Amino acid sequence: MRQSIYLRLGVLAVVLATFFGLAPGSVAQTNTGKTYSFSLTVKSATVKSFTEEFTKKTGILFSYESALARKEMGDISINARNESLASILDDVFGHQVSGFRYKMTNSTVVLTYEQPAAKQGNVIKVTGTVKDSSGEPLAGAGVLVKGTTIGTNTNLDGKYSIEVNADDVLEYSFIGFKNHDEKVNGRGVIDVMISEDANVLDDVVVVGYGTQSRKTLTTAISKVDGNSIYAAPVSSVGDALKGKVTGLRVATNNTVSGNAPRFLIRGGSSITLSNDPIVIVDGVTRDMDDLNPNDIESIEVLKDAASAGIYGARASNGVILVTTRKGNSWEKPRITFDAQVGWSSPSRGWDLMNAKEFLSFVRPAIAQGPNGQLILDGANAAGTGNKSTDIYTTRYMEKGEELQSGWQWMYDPINPKKVLTFTDTDWQSQWFTNALWHKEYVGVNGGSQNMKYAASVSYLQDDGMVAMSGYKLFTMHGNTSFNITRNLEASTTFDFSRSVKNPLTGNYFNAIGRGLMMSPVNKEFYEDGRWVTGGSNKNQQSASFYDAFYDREMAQNRFGGNFKLVWSIFDGLKATAQYAVFDDNYRGSYYAYGQVGNTMNYISTDRSTTETRTETLKDSFTAYLGYDKEFGKHNISATAGYDYMSWRYWYLTANATGSVSDKVPILDSGVNFTASNQDTKQVLISYFGRVNYNYDNRYILSATVRTDGSSKFAEGNRWGFFPAGSLAWIISEEPYWDVDKSVMNTFKFRASYGQTGNNGIGLYDTYGAFSSSLYGGQSTLLPSTMQNKDMKWETTTQLDLGLDLGFFNDRLRLVMDYYNKRTDDMLFSITLPDTGSLGSVKANVGSARFYGFEIELNSVNIQTKNFTWSTGLTYSFNKNKVLSLPDEYKYTDLNGKDAWRIGGYTMSESGERFGGTAVGEPLGRIWGYKISHILQNDAEAAAALYDSQSHGYRRSDGLSIQGRKDAGDYEWCNRPGSKKTADGREQIDQEDMYCLGNVMPHSIGGIMNTFKYKNLSFSFYLDYALGHSIYNYMKSRFFQSTLGNCNSNLDKMVYDCWRYPGDDNAKYARFFPNDPDYGNRNFSRASDFNVEKADYLCLRDVSLYYDFPERWVKNMWIKKLTVGITGNTLYYWTGVSGSISPETGMGTGSGDSMYSSVSTGASANSSIAPAARKILFNVKITF
Repeated sequence: MRQSIYLRLGVLAVVLATFFGLAPGSVAQTNTGKTYSFSLTVKSATVKSFTEEFTKKTGILFSYESALARKEMGDISINARNESLASILDDVFGHQVSGFRYKMTNSTVVLTYEQPAAKQGNVIKVTGTVKDSSGEPLAGAGVLVKGTTIGTNTNLDGKYSIEVNADDVLEYSFIGFKNHDEKVNGRGVIDVMISEDANVLDDVVVVGYGTQSRKTLTTAISKVDGNSIYAAPVSSVGDALKGKVTGLRVATNNTVSGNAPRFLIRGGSSITLSNDPIVIVDGVTRDMDDLNPNDIESIEVLKDAASAGIYGARASNGVILVTTRKGNSWEKPRITFDAQVGWSSPSRGWDLMNAKEFLSFVRPAIAQGPNGQLILDGANAAGTGNKSTDIYTTRYMEKGEELQSGWQWMYDPINPKKVLTFTDTDWQSQWFTNALWHKEYVGVNGGSQNMKYAASVSYLQDDGMVAMSGYKLFTMHGNTSFNITRNLEASTTFDFSRSVKNPLTGNYFNAIGRGLMMSPVNKEFYEDGRWVTGGSNKNQQSASFYDAFYDREMAQNRFGGNFKLVWSIFDGLKATAQYAVFDDNYRGSYYAYGQVGNTMNYISTDRSTTETRTETLKDSFTAYLGYDKEFGKHNISATAGYDYMSWRYWYLTANATGSVSDKVPILDSGVNFTASNQDTKQVLISYFGRVNYNYDNRYILSATVRTDGSSKFAEGNRWGFFPAGSLAWIISEEPYWDVDKSVMNTFKFRASYGQTGNNGIGLYDTYGAFSSSLYGGQSTLLPSTMQNKDMKWETTTQLDLGLDLGFFNDRLRLVMDYYNKRTDDMLFSITLPDTGSLGSVKANVGSARFYGFEIELNSVNIQTKNFTWSTGLTYSFNKNKVLSLPDEYKYTDLNGKDAWRIGGYTMSESGERFGGTAVGEPLGRIWGYKISHILQNDAEAAAALYDSQSHGYRRSDGLSIQGRKDAGDYEWCNRPGSKKTADGREQIDQEDMYCLGNVMPHSIGGIMNTFKYKNLSFSFYLDYALGHSIYNYMKSRFFQSTLGNCNSNLDKMVYDCWRYPGDDNAKYARFFPNDPDYGNRNFSRASDFNVEKADYLCLRDVSLYYDFPERWVKNMWIKKLTVGITGNTLYYWTGVSGSISPETGMGTGSGDSMYSSVSTGASANSSIAPAARKILFNVKITF
């Protein structure tokens, strides 16, 4: 292991030494002034034993090919007194042993063995190039005659030359890659491609304020390598992580283009506060949705308290660390051009009726309902009284009349002797359509001995599958690091993004939802070219109407950057200081035209103009010392540091209405003006530390501590203390481990325990706030938020137990974790007595538990010279339970025990309470009516329970009598102990609610398969979620037949409604025109009709790539050319109806609770649009 570290640290020196040549006694000028005094004797030394002992004495590192490790050197003796390094090495390699050559670069000695003359035989010269699997040349790769010490290294272009015998075998090697053997067979040119060693690539993970070997990791950290998301066909990085990280739920709750998904790690930690994890990009706390996936080196997800605890007060919900790509030393400038172009389309949709289907189904149903003839004869969607000035086209054709162009006809299903004529418009295809999607990326990467650099620029444009939802994103990324002196390194990173998106409206249901419900016989334009209003609700308009009358733009400029200095004080001790800044500027410009052409705005003629400006400025300074030293089999590392972070937020919004013209859509043109603003600041000061101890890579201990001081809390409660500890036992490294390592090579046990915090309260919850008001006709200030200076942090304590297993030389790797989190001092709003002006105050009074387990499996199923098949699986299980609530919600249950419950229902007869948030019960439950069965005949309807929501209409008598039922209605389940009627009969009312599901899935995961055959690669990826439900309100709307007199369209699911007595195969209750207003409300309440199980399996990504052979493209100055086709979100297997994504169902904004059910359609921020399916063509060119 130690040798591997030496090689890794010295790889840059290998390339440098090979490029300039090696000569005995040659030492870099930077070391000429330093002298050494020490004694060293190594008996029967090998290269490995000598260099290890020499390093312990001097701190000088050695780099050499693995074949030299066992090379015998004999007895070595050194007795140096104030001698230069060159003098010492010259004595060893010039006098005590022979055949070795060395080169000194900074603090690393590159060691090779002089190639003896080739053995007698058919000696030939072999040349060639060594490349990685992506076609990039590998500088400094080893080329060795197998079984000997004869070898060489590749130059900066990956080229090599060596003299061998015609029947020799060449062994090619490079750090982080698998060794590759190639028989010479008399060939003069041998070009090889070696593949990455997946185990080595995962060997180093980013932890808080440093990096650590995965082998010695004691905590629960999942890593996503940047190569796995490179060129991902997504608009946001988060979408590329779905199912790839155990314990991380990525939920796209708003499917409109440009909206980022929400993250939830291990179920979160809070009931009322935010459960969003913190995201840190190159040391800057910020969002990552505007980053380009091509610029990301790795993403680490810190899940347990021991890994996240170093971030203290902000880490209860976990931490996501994003590291962007850096330059490579000793690499010539490499320019990469990557382009993706294709289209996005709706992945799902409603199966809506066309005009003929609509009229054939609705007209007979209306005829059997109340006011039937009045509706059928009137100016309605299914009526025949429409004229050219009406908004619907349905009417009877006159005798001898010719069919108008673009119109259709059919025999009237009520009176077949008459002919109906009408138009047919598919409104869904106007709201959800195919759209152009493209992204271009140019990146440059390179470096030299003293400098590394990487830079990129990219542009993404998504024209929006949803009407008026275009999104554009421009990004720039740059990173530079350089050696100021031998022991001082400076680096700087910056990221800039500019995004522009066009939000539809502030209320998706009013626009999209009502627009989808428009009947297929609705007109879009009158004969004079004016838009036709959509219907009885003013918000119900066509997509083209909204596009013409509403000019809405949201623009956001984000800049993140840091400057870092790393000072290597002496061997093992480093000091790091970093300043980071993140500036987020937002502009929202909304204007509603009062008139377009000769059409007035049917929604409002106020000509509302709104301008909003916000800026969030985050400054942070971090300084820490890091120490890492080996003492024989003991290794100790420690980190101690200081953090200062400040947030400044400015907000300004202004609105004006009443302009007399649309020609000047600015604030000054209005006559009614309102404005408001905010200016807030908060500060967090922190001290942190971590100590790691490692004995012989077998027993590993780690402890972290962080103390945070937040300006959000009052004096006396500002500081929080968050300790954590972890350990690992690598059992497979024990001397008594006798399992064949070719069968099982890794067996590691991990355990961690610690605390993290959550300070996500409002700025004024502790100190209180005032608002302006009028009193006695005079302006005054009144308290709006009650202060509570005793408020303190929410604290989460977490236990994690894990196993890391490796089989068949890591061809099969298994990582398993169990966790148990408890959050105490939860913040709730406590109800105050009615005697004051304030209704509530926040206080620390609750606790909850979040627990589960995770499994990650990676395997290489088949691996031959030309073909590889690998598989990756993830599975995560999570549950939660409320442990305590404020005593103001305490009561005595039916068993005489103490109970606590917020909200919910109380049954009038038994007194039993249920629902809401309660101790001992889970969060996120959805409550509603439960279907017992469908009433099959009049007798069953007459015997049905009284239903407080039923209008009681029966076709047999044509009367509406409150509470009664008709044949074909649902009979709902009656909850024992619920309220009875005045005469003592059982009934159905709001006390008869049942738990129908939960907004949160209990299981999430993903399945990846990758196949590679020569230059062709194919992969497909699926992710899934199980155990959650969605309140699909839009399903109800497509059964209800509302919008005035039955003017809304229907989904063809209504064909499965009950039709006649004894219809046992019916899937749904009988269809009734305008169910909520005149029917018995079978489809107009939350029930297990519209609360649907949202389990899904999504074919998330499919890709096919081909790398053109180098000989085909090298004459075009191209190093590598790759073409491919990718698909994203191609298909869902789910029970959710219509266009609704099974990933939604909870709030879309960071302020929305992840454990509150959101009706898909009934709330302003709910997502009605389907997820976008993308098919993209890709070309990647490397120069």
